[in-house]
Amino acid sequence: MEQELWNTEQMRIATWNIKQAVAPKKPLDDLWLWAANHLQADVMVFTEAKVPKGGVPSGWTAVWDPNGIGERRRWGTVIAARGLDLIDVSDGVSGRNGFSVSHTWPGTVKIVDVVRNGKILMTVAGVYGITVDLAGNSIGSGHVSVPVILDGLRDLMKSPRGKNLVIAGDFNLWPSHMPEVLYRKMVDVVEETFDDRQLVGCSGCSSDVSPCGHMWTHKNGNKPGAKVQHLDYIFVSPKVAKNIVAV
Repeated sequence: MEQELWNTEQMRIATWNIKQAVAPKKPLDDLWLWAANHLQADVMVFTEAKVPKGGVPSGWTAVWDPNGIGERRRWGTVIAARGLDLIDVSDGVSGRNGFSVSHTWPGTVKIVDVVRNGKILMTVAGVYGITVDLAGNSIGSGHVSVPVILDGLRDLMKSPRGKNLVIAGDFNLWPSHMPEVLYRKMVDVVEETFDDRQLVGCSGCSSDVSPCGHMWTHKNGNKPGAKVQHLDYIFVSPKVAKNIVAV
């Protein structure tokens, strides 16, 4: 997504699950280089991600939890940027204009202020809908984790930063299963531009029109008949949504 900040400037934001949790077949350096060359985003939300062993590649700045999601999950959400500064506010900010946040699964959520020349341009929250329940049992979706994560971000959405807020990542939920609270407070940039595309066979679609305007963001293997799944999302505050250029 590209988003116009000022009359003379635009910012492109993207989210990508690089699957370091499931099948890390490609070297991390190659994945980050591919993102830089092909996605060409100013801010990237990487999910199921790691930072290369040699550190953040040249030209990038990044915020992440080195411990990942836990002892068995040395991966998590990474927010990276090029040409911008990132201030880690994942644990909240004190003061009148601050916000509090709670984390049930540390490493799944990172929050940053995006800064250029000392000016905060926006706040970005990167989210991974971990596919477990509260007891840690695998359930194959974000049905339990996503509502809990969003509840932990409630104060952020109500704070002054909520006026220039982006929430992006892999929610591991079909469109019809996404929590309604997000749509009351934020704008889904794909659904905002629904008429720009056609997707046939969308799994768990929230639209009563087929083909719909969602995106095929996840594919389980390359066999014929793989489910057409829209699982990754970018939400923006209504103020930001007014300046969307393209999705």
